[in-house]
Amino acid sequence: MLEGDSTPREAPEAAGAAAGQHGFRILSETRAYNRYIQVEHRRVAYPDGREVDFDIVGHPKNSFHFVVVFAFDSASRTITVIREFAQAALPHSAVVLGLPCGGFDGGKHTSRLHAAQCELSEEAQLTGGTWHSLLPEAHPGILEGKWSRNRFTPFLCIDPVPDKTPGEKDAEEHISAQQLSVEEVRQACLAGDMLLPSMQACVSAFAWLESCHKIEHTQHVL
Repeated sequence: MLEGDSTPREAPEAAGAAAGQHGFRILSETRAYNRYIQVEHRRVAYPDGREVDFDIVGHPKNSFHFVVVFAFDSASRTITVIREFAQAALPHSAVVLGLPCGGFDGGKHTSRLHAAQCELSEEAQLTGGTWHSLLPEAHPGILEGKWSRNRFTPFLCIDPVPDKTPGEKDAEEHISAQQLSVEEVRQACLAGDMLLPSMQACVSAFAWLESCHKIEHTQHVL
C-alpha cells in the first residue's frame, strides 16, 4: 500500500511475483498526487546497480483496469464507434473517435466482461450479443503505456441489439454513437484518428473476424 511519504515496498521477487522482471526491482513507491488520476513516485533498481526515479500514473479506483468493446453487426457488417469529447485533446481538437470504453469498478461490476457489457449499454445503448475476450484467459491486460499502471482488456461483441433501458453515462461524458463500415474503421485507424486502446481492440477484433470468415481477409495491417 502506498503511503504519503517515502515508504520502502517489498521487492517483487521477495513478494513472490512471477518471473519476467529481468533483474529490475521496485525499491519504493510514494503517492505524489491523487484525485481522478493518481501519480506515484517509483524508485527502481536496475540490473547494473543504478537507481532511477519515475512518475507512474493510474486509476486505483478502477483497480488499474479498463475495458474496450468492439461491437460488430454481422448483417450490416458495421462497427459501433463513439465520438467523444476528450479534455486533453484541446486546443488541437475537442472530439475523438473510439470504441465504447470504461473502467472496471469493483463495487459495481462482477467481472471484466460485466464491465464491458455495462459500458456498451451506457455509451452505445446496446445490449446482448455474443461475447469474446480478445486476450488469453490468464492475460493481465494490455499495458496502456510504459508510464501507466493501467491495463485494458478488449472484447468483441457480435450482434448486440438496442438496449431499451440503457445505463446512465458518467456526468462528464459527451458522447454520440454511430455505425461505420469495416473499411471506414480501418481507414480511421490508419489515419491516426482512433484512440490507441480502441485501435488495439480493432486489430484484435479484425483478426478474430477474419479467422472466422465473418469479414474478408485483407493484406492491410488492420
